[in-house]
Amino acid sequence: MISLIDLRTMHLLDKMVRMEMKMERMEEDLSEAQTNVNVFIKKQTKILENKTAELELLEGRVDLPLIAFNAYSPIDTSPDTNEIIIWQSTHLNEGNGYDTVIGIFKAPVSGLYYFAVHVCNYSSQVFQYAIVLENNNIATSYKYDNNNYDCGSMSTFTKVAAGQRVWVRCTSGSTSALLWESSGRSSFIGALIHT
Repeated sequence: MISLIDLRTMHLLDKMVRMEMKMERMEEDLSEAQTNVNVFIKKQTKILENKTAELELLEGRVDLPLIAFNAYSPIDTSPDTNEIIIWQSTHLNEGNGYDTVIGIFKAPVSGLYYFAVHVCNYSSQVFQYAIVLENNNIATSYKYDNNNYDCGSMSTFTKVAAGQRVWVRCTSGSTSALLWESSGRSSFIGALIHT
């Protein structure tokens, strides 16, 4: 026959076995919860890294300085070969990079710039010109119409280092009037588009 002590011992053993089983289940649940938390943390970390990269990209755009000019009205409408076309007036000169006295844009910061020239010439006159970066032609064109005054444009994108200069040069001059200037029709523009 089983004594009372034996019964109590069996009862305690049974409780211990059930407690061990509960502990094992709790350890499994805890391990699964830790795995879920780690997965969640990894996902959130990735999201934060992506958002941080987006913010850094936007910060770079916000920090882009405003540099742009629109110069017009050439002083000399009969330029010589290799003469710098000096545009004496500006509608815009943000960043003060364009100098109306010497006709040269000096880049305040390094970056990718856009430049364009629009010229109008007299009929029967050929006007050949170039956009120049530090004495190197980076875009060239010419305008000619036998019977009519004619206008045309050329443009280019180029990398410019801080302090480098850009201007428009006549590549084939004449003693006759080449540029037809009326109400700022001929112009030289530029803008920083990316640093």
